[in-house]
Amino acid sequence: MKQETVSRINQIGWNQSAYQAWTNRHGLPKEYAKKLIESPTASVAHYLKLMGDIKGKKIANFLGSKGNKAVSFALLGAEVCVVDISEDNRKYAMELAKEAGVNIKYIVSDILEVPEEENLVDFDCVLLELGVLHYFVDLLPLFQVVYDSLKSGGQFILRDYHPILSKLVNVKEDELIANGNYFNNEVIEEDIAYSTLLSEEERSALKKVNIRRWTLAEIITAISTAGFRISYLEEEAGVRWAFPSNSPEGIENRVPGLYTLIAMKEG
Repeated sequence: MKQETVSRINQIGWNQSAYQAWTNRHGLPKEYAKKLIESPTASVAHYLKLMGDIKGKKIANFLGSKGNKAVSFALLGAEVCVVDISEDNRKYAMELAKEAGVNIKYIVSDILEVPEEENLVDFDCVLLELGVLHYFVDLLPLFQVVYDSLKSGGQFILRDYHPILSKLVNVKEDELIANGNYFNNEVIEEDIAYSTLLSEEERSALKKVNIRRWTLAEIITAISTAGFRISYLEEEAGVRWAFPSNSPEGIENRVPGLYTLIAMKEG
């Protein structure tokens, strides 16, 4: 399946009730903004220890969804740009930024088709996180956009669900079993990520999205091929929320739930 087809399907998917889903999850933007103002580091603490002092830095959050990470970075003094395919996401994010008293730039676009006049260049850091790579049928074009958006010496941070968890293991009768196919490379149909935040009636009306899950080797190879030097890879244990709620007790300490990768643009 071509990327253009997948992106079109997923754009439709991500413009269905996303604003309502985020409101159900976090409250109205004015309510969520109060929490971010009170503790601007809470939702981005994992990244701050990798980025260092971000005051005055130029940060891009590609596929940045509802904008909570962008607003947190802005509260800490960064200049922040979000690119995302959903107008619903933009609406929530921009209201969140307004209520928090900060400015962010939010571009509604397929990340592979951002107009040149948007000037996505010279970023100190580009962040991709938590369930975005699977919307692409070829990773290299995405990582080339990331590479071209960074300044020389810029940092690319990728944090995502570990492929062991997303591709191989499943919960069955309160046991975690390896009954998936780690090497499956097919594009499949799946419920939109925020569907569980909506009512049963709202969920039944949602169109599905198309995804293609990647192995860790495929991800690392594509990043390297795009020109990056990979400097850091952490496989994270102890992340309970990454696992289904009915997973066996303590499994998060025995199976990687997430990974974080840092790659540098040299030159």
